[in-house]
Amino acid sequence: AERQIPGNALAADADKPFQGLNKFGVSFLNHIECAELQSPILKKITMIDTPGVLAGEKQRVGRAYDFPRVIEWFSQRCDRILILFDAHKLDVSDEMKRVI
Repeated sequence: AERQIPGNALAADADKPFQGLNKFGVSFLNHIECAELQSPILKKITMIDTPGVLAGEKQRVGRAYDFPRVIEWFSQRCDRILILFDAHKLDVSDEMKRVI
């Protein structure tokens, strides 16, 4: 990446559409960052790579922020969503069911 922006700076930048992420708190902002690239083909494209969906014991421990609400926030502002699965894991976790 040509430029990396930490989550708290990203959410504070009035020139970017991410101010609404502040409502998810510092814990979430510490888990997100922006990578900017100077490329004409990417000029009007924003790609979001979210943390993986928790499964098994990890989903019982949980996160320090509301993952389904974060995904909902992004989904209300996008044109396409690509969901990628691990082909070696056939089950869909409870967290993934809530997100979908």
